[in-house]
Amino acid sequence: MSAPRPRIFLAAAALLVLGSAAGWLAARHFLPPLLAAWVAGPAFHQMITQAVNTALKVDGTFGPLTLGDELSVTTSGFTSRGWPGQAIGALDTGTATGRFDPWGVFRGQWRVDLITIASADFRLINPDDSLKARDPVSPPKPWTAALLPSQFFCRWIECPDMSIELPFGQSTVRGSGLHVGAMMVGRNFKYFGRHGTLHYPGYPDLAVDDLEVYVTREMIDIGYLYLREPSSPHSNLQLAARLGQHADKSIRASATINSLGLSPFLPAEIGRILSARLNGHLTYATDTTGGGATGEGSLSLDGTVLSQWDYLDRLARRSGDPALAELRLSEVSLDYALQDDLITVSRLAVTGVDRIAVSGRGSWHMKTGAATASVTAQRLPLGAYLPVSLAGGLTGELGGAADWTWLGTDLGNGRGGGNLEVTGAQIDGFKFQQFLDRFLKTDRYARITVSRSTATWRQDDDGIHLDNLDVLAPGQAGLRGSARVSPDGSLSGTVLAGLPASSLAWLPEATGSVFAQAADDLHWCVIELSGTVEKPRNNFTAQVMRQLGKHPLALAELAVRGLSWWLGDALGTAPHD
Repeated sequence: MSAPRPRIFLAAAALLVLGSAAGWLAARHFLPPLLAAWVAGPAFHQMITQAVNTALKVDGTFGPLTLGDELSVTTSGFTSRGWPGQAIGALDTGTATGRFDPWGVFRGQWRVDLITIASADFRLINPDDSLKARDPVSPPKPWTAALLPSQFFCRWIECPDMSIELPFGQSTVRGSGLHVGAMMVGRNFKYFGRHGTLHYPGYPDLAVDDLEVYVTREMIDIGYLYLREPSSPHSNLQLAARLGQHADKSIRASATINSLGLSPFLPAEIGRILSARLNGHLTYATDTTGGGATGEGSLSLDGTVLSQWDYLDRLARRSGDPALAELRLSEVSLDYALQDDLITVSRLAVTGVDRIAVSGRGSWHMKTGAATASVTAQRLPLGAYLPVSLAGGLTGELGGAADWTWLGTDLGNGRGGGNLEVTGAQIDGFKFQQFLDRFLKTDRYARITVSRSTATWRQDDDGIHLDNLDVLAPGQAGLRGSARVSPDGSLSGTVLAGLPASSLAWLPEATGSVFAQAADDLHWCVIELSGTVEKPRNNFTAQVMRQLGKHPLALAELAVRGLSWWLGDALGTAPHD
């Protein structure tokens, strides 16, 4: 099925073509009153209607026709609906006037210098060859057709108020209020436009700054289309595309983006939590069926803010830091590729204004929401990723690498693993620190400064696994080993706790019994973990009591010290007495 030749304005053009003979005779002063009456009469109206309908492959009708000055013909309008299976779905116009050039007849052309149309509404659809059999049969041309020119040429067509609707993949694009001009290229028209508004289902309306569109039987070629957010002082989006017609329904498109508000163009669940302005360049293409989408691009965000996200809200509550509920980013950039419904990110860089630096790669399936990420991260606030019972007393920054999979926006409920490192860590305010200082009659443990803290981890159906734990506070303490938190919150594992010899004087033969291992100037005790994250338990006390049981005097001394603590607390005396 062929697309219309010429297209959008051909109805008005054909009116001028068939009226041109009358105009030419009038110019030669041959029966002007009779000719004007004939142009306005039913015979000419029927003739031009039939010719235009056949040329455009539509069922349409003209309003009243009049012959004017300078060989012009005017109609009050044209209303039509396309034939089954054809590319034109409808063409309706307001008042249209054309000026005929009689000298074109000598070159074998119906030549029109200018056609002006007050308004027009034009709708294109995907042609369907299976419906062509229902098209009306064009009647044979009269013998007089051989005596008349066989070609049509129009220098320029102008319409200050046009609406155009055309298919774009599985959706429909509509432009309204466009100021459109057109020129002939061969037997087709190339259109130029400005002003007006572009409407695309599910997305915000954009103002049209400039456009060029070339329509042929095989394709709709959008040479350029500059779009702008209504409040923006400059174009935010430049598009170019080739849209296949007829059997070829392929799409080839590219876009350059300049500070475009991103949230309205995202899926609703993402747009709700992300605010940013988008920059970059991207391409998009489909196969001849309109499916098999592919593409690639490089994108970056300005003014990025993540908020009202349940994941961040949980981090803020866990860490006791309300500022984590809103994340501001100074850099977000990525390179990506699209294959069908899968977006693969080959390079990702995310940097926070005052925290968080992430780089890596990942993927996201647009239909299922399944996502993956392989990232390296630094400057993450440690308290946000600790159990509630620990978050308040541990400070520092968390870094490491992770491979992670999740679904939708529920990032925390995923699975994967990686390694961790904490820098600048300090431990402050825990009850066990107060106990150590009181028990050892020192203030060494009021604040513990950690020089080394690394571990590997994974999260799966069995819970969170922490392995290869290695934490060292020189001269104060150390912790090594592994632990697991099951989905129900139960705790298990084996760790080694280290203390310096000066902190073990209260336990006879400590370095040869309970704290028998030595490394990093500390002596280490093996401790089994149990209980829950909220109420952890261990066997450390049992080991100490067994050792003290072998030394009654030491046990009695600790008992007296414990009694003095109780009395001191009851009577308000010094805490170390």
